[in-house]
Amino acid sequence: MGWQTFLCGVSFVAASLILGLAVLNYPSYVIQPYHGTLLTIAIVAFCTFFNIFLAVRLPLVEALVLLLHVAGVFIVIIPLWVMAPRGNAHDTIMVFTNSGGWWDTGLASVIGMVPTIGLLIGYDCSVHLSEETEDASLTIPQVVLAAVGTNAVMLLVVGITYIFCLGDLDSVLGSATYQPVIQVLYNTTQSHAGTTVITLVIIIILLSACVGQVATASRQLWSFARDKGIGSPHACTALRY
Repeated sequence: MGWQTFLCGVSFVAASLILGLAVLNYPSYVIQPYHGTLLTIAIVAFCTFFNIFLAVRLPLVEALVLLLHVAGVFIVIIPLWVMAPRGNAHDTIMVFTNSGGWWDTGLASVIGMVPTIGLLIGYDCSVHLSEETEDASLTIPQVVLAAVGTNAVMLLVVGITYIFCLGDLDSVLGSATYQPVIQVLYNTTQSHAGTTVITLVIIIILLSACVGQVATASRQLWSFARDKGIGSPHACTALRY
């Protein structure tokens, strides 16, 4: 259930960024609540289609997206380093803002860390595919540790850069795009095209993550059904991995 929910959550984030870009480039467009829902469903459907009919291409696609993932760090931070105004260290690090209506700033800070921590989960996806992995007892731990270590470093660099280049918090949170990251990038570049390209890099990486999550979630469901963990396992166990 956790992986099924995680898939929907990441798909919704990608859908929200796409809608944010639509507002950025077409200011007359008004986001309706069901737009995000339909786009999330479309993303999940696309990722499911990819896993069913294009699974043989998955290693190639993931290798290409890995290169984009590493390059994307620099695509995001270099414009911020060069063009964005920087906040002072005291206000950026030491001043805490409770604008979410929570009764305690400490609680608000802890809740605010949840999205960032969420970026460091999901590395166990390879564990759930270990039956198809050669020398899994050695390969899987190496992959997980390497992924966590490298991504933690990149996340730290991007996170510190982002908070120092955030700018006016109220204007960012009140963005018509409903996506602070899009507003920060636009405030930095002052370019619709530049903001769109950088955000598309993020969206492509998220879509690739969704494709992998479908593979992991479906493999877990199949294994759970094989072990008679769900009510009607026959439809799932009839499939072969």
